Amino acid sequence: MIHQIEETVDYLIDKGFNQPEVGIILGTGLGMLLEEVDILKEVSYNHIPNFPTATVEFHKGKLI
Repeated sequence: MIHQIEETVDYLIDKGFNQPEVGIILGTGLGMLLEEVDILKEVSYNHIPNFPTATVEFHKGKLI
């Protein structure tokens, strides 16, 4: 499991997610809050090693 965590962390650091200051988890009905923030980086969950994919059709499934 440690190897999987390291693999995920390495991928995210490579994509520029190395020192986030804030983390917000948005669920169903909260996606409109993204209109209120500046998006600096974005990656789809299905590209992140060992991450689950969105299972609800209208969920974006992105790390932003």
